[in-house]
Amino acid sequence: MKKYTLLLSILLVFTTSIFAQQNNTRINIGIPLGKYGKFDHNFAGSNETNSPSLLVEVQQNWKKDLSIGAYIGYVGQKQEFNLGFSEVKYNYYRFGTSLTYELNHWLSGMNIFPEYGIEIYTNMKVGFSMEHKKASSTDPDASNNPIYRSNSSNDLLLDLGVLLGTRYHFTDQFGIFSEFGWGNGGFLTIGTTFTL
Repeated sequence: MKKYTLLLSILLVFTTSIFAQQNNTRINIGIPLGKYGKFDHNFAGSNETNSPSLLVEVQQNWKKDLSIGAYIGYVGQKQEFNLGFSEVKYNYYRFGTSLTYELNHWLSGMNIFPEYGIEIYTNMKVGFSMEHKKASSTDPDASNNPIYRSNSSNDLLLDLGVLLGTRYHFTDQFGIFSEFGWGNGGFLTIGTTFTL
């Protein structure tokens, strides 16, 4: 797992350094809400606890209305059974690429004009999630002494998603955004955006 963390760190630093050499770089920091699919293990009779999710994305203008980027993220969840004597933890370390298409020019061609400086866009993400699953239990033996058992596994899962987003800038460098759809580890993502 340490090798994966190091690889992700190198990827983010490398991507950021490439983008920083040019103008029109955007950094989005968001919190995905409402887990779905592989990120949601809702078992009957279990007590579910969700860790705060995080998504960091760096985007660079590429062509008119198009930008490319890279992202990393984290999603975590814990399920407890048998009054807390058994539990399963899931941690997802996410990374990949993104393509963003700004919709405002396209909408204005149909005489639809978003008001108040709101930017509307669509975003496609392709990447991977490293799933780390750890199951543990504490069961009594014949003498009623607790015996702790644990096992873990790792899987590499495909990330693929399409989102519809809105963005509003308070200044040229700072704003907020929201995204709805599949691809961030949650149905709805809210966060801040910084333009460099």
